[in-house]
Amino acid sequence: MPRLRKGKRRSKRTKAVLPVRLLIAGSEDIHLAHTLDVSNHGVQLGGYQGEMKVGDEIVIQYRRTQAQFRVAWITARENSSEKQIGAECLEPGRQVWGELFLEQSDEYEEKE
Repeated sequence: MPRLRKGKRRSKRTKAVLPVRLLIAGSEDIHLAHTLDVSNHGVQLGGYQGEMKVGDEIVIQYRRTQAQFRVAWITARENSSEKQIGAECLEPGRQVWGELFLEQSDEYEEKE
C-alpha cells in the first residue's frame, strides 16, 4: 500500500498548472505542455505528446521567460499519447515562473 512521506528534495515543490512551450535541443519544433508542479530546481510537466528521451536538453518557455532544463524522467499515461516529464533546471537562479510561489509541504507517494 502506498504511503505518504516527507521528501528530502533540494527545494519544495509548488503545485501550479501553467501553459508552457518546449523546444528540444537540435530541433526547431515547438511543443505545448503544462506544468504540474514547479520548484527552483526543476519542474514536472504534463500533456506532452511528442518524442523525447531522458537526458535531452530542452528549453521551457513560460510567457516571455525561458530557461534550459535536462529531462530526468518520462512516464507515459496508460491508453493515452500524453506523457509526464520531470526536468532539472540547468539555470536554477533564473526565475522562469515570474514570481516566487509559497512553498507547500513536500509529500509524495512512496511505491513499494
